[in-house]
Amino acid sequence: MTTQTAAPTTMLGRLASPPFVGVLAFIAVLGIVPLMHSALGIVTDLFPDRYSTPVSLAIGAVAVAMLVYGSLSRSEAVGTWLGFIAAHLAWTGWIELSFRFNPDFMGMGPLMVNGEHVLSASLLFVEATAGLLMATLPFFVFNRDTRCNAFMWIQRLCRYNAGKPLPATERNFARITFLEVIYVIWFCYAVSLFLVDSRFFGLHHPVTYVATFLLAIWSFYLLMRLGRFTRILAAVRYAVPTTGILWVTIEITQEWGLFEEFWTQPQDYLLEMGILVGAFLLALVLAVIMPRRRAVAKS
Repeated sequence: MTTQTAAPTTMLGRLASPPFVGVLAFIAVLGIVPLMHSALGIVTDLFPDRYSTPVSLAIGAVAVAMLVYGSLSRSEAVGTWLGFIAAHLAWTGWIELSFRFNPDFMGMGPLMVNGEHVLSASLLFVEATAGLLMATLPFFVFNRDTRCNAFMWIQRLCRYNAGKPLPATERNFARITFLEVIYVIWFCYAVSLFLVDSRFFGLHHPVTYVATFLLAIWSFYLLMRLGRFTRILAAVRYAVPTTGILWVTIEITQEWGLFEEFWTQPQDYLLEMGILVGAFLLALVLAVIMPRRRAVAKS
């Protein structure tokens, strides 16, 4: 005989239902972004220039080890979380810091166009990868195993039949989550850079104002949809593009001077950083243990 477990009555049990599932996933996924910014600043400030490259390589190596372990695991939870964290470590260690290597080596500073700062030299290198991003993106857009609503909408628009996706038991969640996070960060980064670059639009261009407003509306819509999720792991993967789109508005609005990015100066904002770290860890712990609470008892 098979019986469903009783409805949860504890506080932790109530958190395992909508909208708390989506909220916890959103906080965990969003919280790691400013923390990675803080980690990047700490690495560059704490270690001399001659050690920054070995440190960045070590961070990336840890990310690869986590990805390999997650890929070998048959657990959706292990694969999703390790793929998610590994992607952020890889971006910070092997991508973000590597973009700073050549500009620093060549002594390149901020460039000026018509009396305005364009972008820092390292960000110009990031912006230059947009062509590579768009050249490789179709592989993921027209992949049969994609679960991205935007990608599936493009497939329907193009009347493209990608074929039947693999069942969940055969999906490599670590690899899928890793690549999704990398490409969401990369794409949103590129969008924000082209918007604030005065050679294209600029920080106070009407297009930038309109785009920022529309992105804020879009992220709010995705957040409302996220509140309907009942499975935390699916919610985590859905929260990746949701927070990526929201982060574009956060970056641009802080450039407008509406608030200060305290996470870029963690040593000066210990209270704020403590609250941020605490909220992230609490949401992460609850989100990690949540899948185990939705079991079905058999007798």
